[in-house]
Amino acid sequence: MRQLRRRLPVVGTTIALIAGSTLLSSPAMAAPELGPQLSAYEGEPDFTGVTTNPETDNQGGVDNATMYGAYIPSSGVLSGNRVWCIDRGLNQPMGNGYDESGRSSVEAPELAYILAKWDEPRDDQADQMAHDMAIGEHVHSSDEIDHRDILEDRSLQEVTDGIGWNEDSQNLKDIGADAFYDDVLPDAYDLSALMGDEAAKYAGDGTYKAEVTIDEDSSAAVVSLVNSEGVSVPGFHGELTVDGAKPETTEITSDTSSVEVPLDFTDDVPDVSVSVTFSGMPTGSVTQWNPKDFDADEYDRASLQAVVEGQETTVQASDSYQGLYTPKVSSQVSVEEITELPAKVTDKVRLDHCAPGETIEDAKVEVYAEDGTVTQSKTAPEDAELIETFTPDVTCEEDGTVDFETDELTLDADFVKPGEEKSVTFVASAPASESNEAFSHDYGVPSETVEIAIPEADKPDDNPVVKTGAYVDSADAGPNWNLLGGIGLLTVAGELIIGALRRRMTGN
Repeated sequence: MRQLRRRLPVVGTTIALIAGSTLLSSPAMAAPELGPQLSAYEGEPDFTGVTTNPETDNQGGVDNATMYGAYIPSSGVLSGNRVWCIDRGLNQPMGNGYDESGRSSVEAPELAYILAKWDEPRDDQADQMAHDMAIGEHVHSSDEIDHRDILEDRSLQEVTDGIGWNEDSQNLKDIGADAFYDDVLPDAYDLSALMGDEAAKYAGDGTYKAEVTIDEDSSAAVVSLVNSEGVSVPGFHGELTVDGAKPETTEITSDTSSVEVPLDFTDDVPDVSVSVTFSGMPTGSVTQWNPKDFDADEYDRASLQAVVEGQETTVQASDSYQGLYTPKVSSQVSVEEITELPAKVTDKVRLDHCAPGETIEDAKVEVYAEDGTVTQSKTAPEDAELIETFTPDVTCEEDGTVDFETDELTLDADFVKPGEEKSVTFVASAPASESNEAFSHDYGVPSETVEIAIPEADKPDDNPVVKTGAYVDSADAGPNWNLLGGIGLLTVAGELIIGALRRRMTGN
């Protein structure tokens, strides 16, 4: 698309002299004798820009002029529409000069981009003249559409330097000649260059795509608007619709990179959906309206210009994010110490803060054995022996909790030798599934660990104690003689006692 050359600074009074003072009436009255065919067309348009003075623009004859601005017919199929003339020097649109038979869609990505981004109703038409003049230049100069020009294709600056303007135009009167020459024209030059640069960079093939993702780490909606080449397109307004979170704003403007909108998640475990809608986007084409006299053999000021208007479409995108629950594990083995084998052990596990009603897929409880005692750690050490794996069915209750118990673990009689120590520890875990994050209990948690120590059997005494003597144990059944030291000792003692008694009786 043709771009405007920047105008050199010129003192306002000098421009006024160049413009001259032989000025005519408003744009609607600028044309002289209009010819027979135009008399059939009713209704005059409003006009948002300015027109060159027909008497000072001698290209193509004294009846020619160039107008820069949007036209709003007050009758016919274009009534109330902002349309743009595309044929330099032909007459402005008149309401009933068009009908549906002259309507067509023309592919013009760059011109469609300019119209979609900058063509909009003006609250104060006079203050916005620079925008409409810049758009008007691109409409006249676009090589994406066909023209029936009777004037040469010239830039806005070429037209405005040394050519008078119709200062009877109400728009020009509203803003004042000084402001027009000192402010409006320089702004129009800059805007025209900006529009051309942006259209070349961002229009692509005229198709656009909205993108939005929810970044759970930064708690933000990340929004982009890209063209057919994946380039981010700035300057278009979008609206967010958010459920499950409070956005910092719902009104955004696309930029040359993605735009982040902070989200305040409503719940601890967010369930959020975000959609973005960009309205007023270009379709890549413009609508062209050919006048009823479009097929006339010759064109003069009595022939209406063909006009174009922008087409608009909407692009949308959405994303959702279901936050993950973080199950918290606690457990307790059925016995914490074992001194006799064989034995049986189970592990009762409780999960808190899991997704209500959801099944935790691939949950498991692994059992490890180690000699001696175990040390708690995040993962099992390399020398730990995996001796059993339980795979229970686990479904969270509606309150976000679930209790389950493993099958019995049988420890045989030879699992630990007498006099040795060993430990068994249970580890509950599961990978992420649906709305639940992965979880794993530490290895060697005391409440999940069983310590096993089997004592040695009693051994015979190598030096038994021998008791001698006798004693009588009185019992209900009568005297109970316990003989210690053998029957021989008792006999000898008896004989000594009898001998002593006999000697006392005989006097020996």
